[in-house]
This record gives sequence, structure tokens and C-alpha cells, in this order.
Amino acid sequence: MHELVIKGGRVALDDDFAECDIGIDEGRIAAIGTGLAGQSQLDAGGHWVMPGGIDAHCHLDQPVWGGAGNADDFESGTISAAFGGTTCIVPFGMPGPDMTTIGAVDRALDRAAGRAVIDYGLHAVVTMGTGSDVEEQLAQLAGRGIASVKLFMTYQGFAVDDDLFFKILDAARGLGWIVMVHAENDAAIRRTRQRLIDLGRTDIRYHVVAHSETMEREATHRALAFAEMTGARMTIVHVSSWQSAEEIARARTRGVDVVAETCPQYLFVGAADLDRPGKDAARFVFSPPPRSPRSQEHLWRELIDGGIDLWSSDHSPYFFADKVGRAETPGFTTTLSGIPGIETRLPLLFSEGLVTGRLTLARYLDLTSRKAASIYGLAHAKGRIAVGLDADLAIWDPTARWALGHAALHSRVDFTPYEGRNVTGKPTTVLVRGVPVIADGVLRSQPGFGRFVPRTAADPAQSGKPVEETTPWLDA
Repeated sequence: MHELVIKGGRVALDDDFAECDIGIDEGRIAAIGTGLAGQSQLDAGGHWVMPGGIDAHCHLDQPVWGGAGNADDFESGTISAAFGGTTCIVPFGMPGPDMTTIGAVDRALDRAAGRAVIDYGLHAVVTMGTGSDVEEQLAQLAGRGIASVKLFMTYQGFAVDDDLFFKILDAARGLGWIVMVHAENDAAIRRTRQRLIDLGRTDIRYHVVAHSETMEREATHRALAFAEMTGARMTIVHVSSWQSAEEIARARTRGVDVVAETCPQYLFVGAADLDRPGKDAARFVFSPPPRSPRSQEHLWRELIDGGIDLWSSDHSPYFFADKVGRAETPGFTTTLSGIPGIETRLPLLFSEGLVTGRLTLARYLDLTSRKAASIYGLAHAKGRIAVGLDADLAIWDPTARWALGHAALHSRVDFTPYEGRNVTGKPTTVLVRGVPVIADGVLRSQPGFGRFVPRTAADPAQSGKPVEETTPWLDA
């Protein structure tokens, strides 16, 4: 007799659906089969029982930069995530000015405790200002359940130089960590931005020019060359263009251990969306920016064929007034970069990928939960429907037809770039560790139910070989 049995649903078990029951005890999946009995039952008849999603790239309650703070804290952000079928997130311990990497993680943990309604981990972040003792800081964080670090190749106050880049890669390799890289060429962006300003071309449409695909491609190539030199594991986050995707494919043929991540905005928003009047166009400003139809088509192929590993939101929540600032006519130099997406991430892919048959079930599960768990050290607890793992489940009505829009969503952000887009499929009940956080479309969980999940690093012995350990004179 199990504490809870979910009955009657179509259950997503790795590569195929099965008509079966799920028995849950002490927050974990205890049995998968038919005829299971429970002290209580949850009827999933006519619905699909999916693993809870894992969003491994999102931003919540970060320190103020550029005069604006995040609209979502860990309470509103995780509520929004849960309504979108996500049961675990891995946001960033983002540093503020004069803050160490450890201090930034401590700050994020303090902000999450007592607020989150779903489980969470944290990525570390290193910048030029987070301390010269990067190896010691990362080693300390490894003992606290952190297993990844992010660095930026652009943005004033965040971009690292090559010396620090290599120091991070070497430290991460020794710890079995993965390094997440925002790959855009900072010097090229600054050069082009100033030339556009000098020419009077400051309309929002020029954001696409200031952050061109070439700048992303060059930085991606360079980051992957650094990974090849050091033997480190790397994620290229928010891959937006066909050019960057091809750089990743080429690096893989050379044996580089690289993960490719993309986000819904690169499939569902295009460069033409910025060619609108200022305040309308501002809803579509993020970095890297939306791209050409060619890039969108290429990324869809990569999602289908397995070239892209992760589907993350890059949820960057700003109130619209903060986003556009005080400029009478918003331009690309005055509009904050970033859009919400933590709740719409899964419904978009469920509707346009899984329901349409564009994606197999296996690819959908890889993109939305399974690979995030394995890549970021959560597979011991989450990411699949399997005996022994946390009972993190999302029960979807696959026939529900609804419109994405601010009024239907739960983030504090007062706009969405997907306003009015119709989708098919909606999570109606969402469980975290066997407890309904959302039940029949109603929030049931209290802030603080979500827990910090320590993550496990990879075995450093399985890392690639750094260049100094090669012996090219012995090559056949």
C-alpha cells in the first residue's frame, strides 16, 4: 500500500508512453506498474504524466545592475515555473558590485530559503571582480553541492579576460564541473554599437546589428578552442544562430566535450519582430538577439536531430517600465535586454514540438528534463520517471487549447513576448517530491516548500586531456 498512487494516466517512461500507475512513498517513486494500491489516489485519466521539467538557465532576484532589479523573486518565479510544468530550477548566484563568487551564492541561497515552492540548485558565477582566489572559491563551493560555473565574454562588469577564462576552465576540469559560457565578442559589440550611435541608427531594430551572428560565432569558436586546450567540459548557453551551432558541431568532431543550449525565444521570435515602433519592439529585446528564419530553421533541425541538448528559458524578468526606461522613444542603447519565459518554456515545446510530432518523446524528454539532470548533476534525484527518484511529475492535459498572455501567466513581469500565441497542452497538476504544488490549476504549495538540491560533479578522470598532456610527436 503506497502513500499515493497516480492512476489512469499515459506515463512518459524514457522513450515511450505506457499506460500504468505510479506509486509514491516518502516523496520518491516507489513503484511503476498496474493495479497499484494507495492510501490516496490521484486520477490522471485522459492526461499525460510527464517528468517535471528542469530549467537550468534562469534568473531570479539578482542584485541591481543598470538601475533595475528583477521583477521575480524566488517565490513568484518558482510559482510561475510550477504553473509551466517545471519542478526544479538552477538559477545563478549572480554577483553584485564588489561581491565574491561565494558571497553571491550565499546571497542567492538566503533569498531562496523560505520563498521557493519548487526545488532548486545554483550555478556559481565568476567575473573580473569576484576575487583573485577563484580556485579556492570554487573548491569551497564544490563541497556545498555546486557543480557548475558561468562566465561571460561580454557585458561591462561581467566579461572575463582570457587569463581568468583559462583559470576557470582549469579549476573546473579539476573539480569535474561544467563551465557555462555566454559567447559574444565584447570588443566587436562595443565597436559596432558606437558606430551605430555615430550614424544615428539607434532604433531598436539595430540591436540585431550590434549583436550580429558573426560576433556570436567568433566567440563560440574561441570559447570552444579554450575548452579543447584545457580538456574542460563546456555549455554554450542560448545558442541563437546557425553559425554558432555549426561551430559546436565542428568542435564535437575534434572531441570537445560541449553541450549546446537554446531557448524558446530563438525559435518563436525573429529579427523582424524588432522592426516595429519602439515600445512594441522592446518586448523582443534580449541578448543574443532574435535571428533570421535560416537560423530558426537550423535550430529546429538541431532540436530534432540531437545537436541541441538543452531547452532553457533564460528567464530574465523586468517590469516593462524598467525595461524601456525613461527614453521617450526606446532605442537599442536604452532598452534593457531580457524577457520572461520560465512559465512558457514547456508549453511552447509541448505544443509545437511534441503534440505536432516534430519531436519524438525521447527528444522532448532529453531537452526538457533528462539531459539537464545528467549534465548538471541532478540525475541521482530528478529528471526521469523512474523508481528511486523524486516524484517530480507534471500531469498535462494534451488537448487543452489556450492563449499565452500576461493575464494567463503567473510571473510578476507585466508582459510576455508570446502575447496571444495559441498553444495546445497545459500542465494541470504538478507534484514536487510527491506533493501537489499545483492541483487542478490551483496553487497549493506554501513558500518555503522548495528545497536546495546539492548536485554531484562529474568524475574529473573522465575529463578531456589538456594540451600540455598531449604528445603530438607520437601521433601516427
